[in-house]
Amino acid sequence: MTPVSRRGFVAGAVVASVAAATLRPAAVAQTGNPALLYNVDLGAGARFAAHAERLGTQALALEGDRVRQIQTLLAHEPSALFGVSRNADEYLVSEIAGQAGYRRLSLIQHRAAGDIVPSCAPEGVAIATLARLAGGRWPEAFAELAIGGIERCEPVSLTAPSEPAFSWVLMRG
Repeated sequence: MTPVSRRGFVAGAVVASVAAATLRPAAVAQTGNPALLYNVDLGAGARFAAHAERLGTQALALEGDRVRQIQTLLAHEPSALFGVSRNADEYLVSEIAGQAGYRRLSLIQHRAAGDIVPSCAPEGVAIATLARLAGGRWPEAFAELAIGGIERCEPVSLTAPSEPAFSWVLMRG
């Protein structure tokens, strides 16, 4: 795990609470809970899903007929979609969800070298900051954010290299 200074830790806590506050009002105002999606072929996706499960939330694997799978999921009107996948999956989900009234809040490319390439709406910038501060632990931090932010987080002992993948958030409305 990357050593973090006290200043970095405090900054990370502030960013996480801002991100949670940014996402929570939209989630409460909509019917349903956020849906967590992941690509089973990605190590980062498996870590995201495993951590969400440790925290009491089930993530949905993107597999099979993804178009039908996403259309069925959207019929339940989740408040938001949080995903860890390949770019192609994000693009497909984003297109289908866009037709149902969802918009992209953030799309972050996590590279093997450990750097990130964010593309965020103004209210999603805090998510990119959180991803940057989380380093190699970003799949777990993203799961914590997806299910309610820092008040649901649990300590995890993890030293893992960064894994290439995309994390993304689509919000209803």
